[in-house]
Amino acid sequence: MAERNVKEAVLQLDLNYREARPAPPQGHTRLELFSQLYVGAAGGQRGFLGCIRSLRMNGVTLDLEERAKVTPGVKPGCQGHCTSYGMYCRNGGKCVEKYNGYSCDCTATAYDGPFCTKDVGGFFEAGTLVRYNFLSETAAANQDTRFVAQPSTPQEVNLTREEVAFSFSTSNTPAILLYVSSKTQDYLALVLRQNGTLQVRYNLGGLKEPFTIDVDQRNLANGQPHTINMSRSNRTITIQLDHYPPVSYSLPEASDTQLNMVKTLFLGKVFGYNRGHYLA
Repeated sequence: MAERNVKEAVLQLDLNYREARPAPPQGHTRLELFSQLYVGAAGGQRGFLGCIRSLRMNGVTLDLEERAKVTPGVKPGCQGHCTSYGMYCRNGGKCVEKYNGYSCDCTATAYDGPFCTKDVGGFFEAGTLVRYNFLSETAAANQDTRFVAQPSTPQEVNLTREEVAFSFSTSNTPAILLYVSSKTQDYLALVLRQNGTLQVRYNLGGLKEPFTIDVDQRNLANGQPHTINMSRSNRTITIQLDHYPPVSYSLPEASDTQLNMVKTLFLGKVFGYNRGHYLA
């Protein structure tokens, strides 16, 4: 990075070298430019051989790729930091190019931190659950110490779109992975059936039975880690399992599209409900 102002000129190379020189006490402080900007060579000088990327001048990013398409001897494309350092994004984290470096996107993983190495999961013993409240409610009459209740958010939530992403591993079936309850009969459930296959259920009203998606015929209760990425926008539901391509499904026309008055998110099991009803 090269920078100049009325006080000094600064040259910085990567994060290791930086040199600053004060501006001379006399002389011009304004740089007057009347010709074109040349990148790689100027006039009859020997041209630069290599790769240039992320060129910015006075806060403006110059699109070298588009200019390379119409310039003889210059080809578009320049590999960045992820080519050399992308392997540092662990556990399925995605390397994201930055102008002066890179970062790791851990969104679709069960990890956090700069390199997706911080475990943010939890181990569930048999019969336990984690509960997140979306609506304020009176204290539960049954104080079951086998679950962890998170602070509630006192606001009404009605959803026409959701995004859910998590990883899990288990050898036991059937099991409730995730369940979103409501003040109405609406709910969203992700369950492992007796044979270990994944099933998604939406009950939004308008149908006699919940809308059910049998995602895959593979047994996911094999003790190996699996990743689920699911999103819904009105009637369109998109589900990606592990590294396989995403698959889209559509709610029937008769189904409502709003998950009304969202109340609680359960992980592991549904507190206070019959186990067999949701795992049938």
